[in-house]
Amino acid sequence: MLSGPDGSPGRSTSAIRSAGRTILPQRDLALLAENAFLRQQNAAQNERIEELENRLKKYENAHTPSSQQDGAGQQPQNEESEQDEENDEAGGDSDAASDSSSGPGRNPGHEGTTRPPPDPDRTVRVGEAYCPDCDHVLTDPDEYVSRVIVDIPLPIPTEVTKYELGKQECSCGNEVVAEHPDCPETGRFGPRLLAQTALLRYHGRLPHRKQAELFDWQLDHPVSPATIYNMTERVADRLRPAYEDVRASVRDSDVIYCDETGFPVDGDQHWVWTFVTDEDVFYTIDESRGSQVLEDVLGDELAEDATLSCDGWSAYPSYHGKLQRCWAHLLREAKYVAERHEEAEPISEVLHDLHEDLTAFDEEDPPASARERRRARASLCLEELIRADYETEEVTQLAEKIRNGLGCWLTFVTEPDVDSTNNRAERALREQVVMRKMFGGLRSETGVRIHETISTMVATWERQGLDPPDQLTSILGGEQPESRAEASTRGPR
Repeated sequence: MLSGPDGSPGRSTSAIRSAGRTILPQRDLALLAENAFLRQQNAAQNERIEELENRLKKYENAHTPSSQQDGAGQQPQNEESEQDEENDEAGGDSDAASDSSSGPGRNPGHEGTTRPPPDPDRTVRVGEAYCPDCDHVLTDPDEYVSRVIVDIPLPIPTEVTKYELGKQECSCGNEVVAEHPDCPETGRFGPRLLAQTALLRYHGRLPHRKQAELFDWQLDHPVSPATIYNMTERVADRLRPAYEDVRASVRDSDVIYCDETGFPVDGDQHWVWTFVTDEDVFYTIDESRGSQVLEDVLGDELAEDATLSCDGWSAYPSYHGKLQRCWAHLLREAKYVAERHEEAEPISEVLHDLHEDLTAFDEEDPPASARERRRARASLCLEELIRADYETEEVTQLAEKIRNGLGCWLTFVTEPDVDSTNNRAERALREQVVMRKMFGGLRSETGVRIHETISTMVATWERQGLDPPDQLTSILGGEQPESRAEASTRGPR
């Protein structure tokens, strides 16, 4: 250390200390500024992460099909190329190359069968042949080899019938015109063509424009898409009384499976609702997703002992007290949460084991007293799950979901005719989801009426084991359609 003449610190030492006191605060300020910047940057990144996670939940959540979760079903390019090469070597696609018993074709050990050929309408004898080796034309065959070919003529022949309807004046002064079941009051298309047009739209999912093209290509009868639309409207008008009969039948049912999903109408959000029973499938489209729709379809007050099977949407408990909440939704959500949070794993395991035990118990068809006792024990098991305190928000929400449906999870245990899941309604609604994706929605109230009417009748006939083309043609032709009992007696066509 440098000192002055009296032994005190010199000027150089004082200058160093002064400089040190100046540099240290500057460093502190720089660190504070950097810390503030990093905090701000971290907050912005956390906000961005939260935004992206919320967006991801729309595409990957408890209700996302397992085949689409975590990138399932998406094959890397190199693996896809290798698979294609294997398929090429096998002489077909991946299904053809697979030796799995679940693939197409007969299983190993199963004796093959061939459809017997139909009786021919005409016979064409071909006697002239050409030899590719020596270019000779051969005209005197030693024998004939028969092959039966099934084909359709193009254009498909149509039958044009002119009906001359008698017009008479009754003694009461009323003017009467004769009627024929195959001569519709409106338009020039008969019942079979009307039926096929409606089925191509609501069973084959064919847009109006595509149907108009088929009229031109196959029938050699050009029409516009508007004509196709008008034809489906005539069909819906004839089916509307039967549609209301299905509504009345659903109202009288003891167990009704319900579900709903979005279906745009003229650009606005609407909802297509489905109501499924053992005999019927009923669709209605409404701008509301509330309990008012349930009142419109099922009446102001459903029978007290009737059961509604549903998901957790609030409209259902607002309308009716006796519910069966869908276990498929609950188990799927429990598995989803358990894969992300360790503390949810016991919940998922207990729920899956409980459902498996209860469904096995239900299949044994036990007496009512045993069902009541089993339901009470199962209820205690669910209550035990919701008593615990959970740390993560998702697990807490899962427990809350169990708590909210506590009186509705176990209805199927004491009601033998009730399923534990709402799969019946979900399967019926799947067809509407496909049509929504293909058609993009509806454009008018008339389109809504057409859609819900024809969709209801086609789905109901299929559920009852009836033939939709026969049923539709009979109704459009003014005939009494075949009943389910008659169809079961007749057997398959």
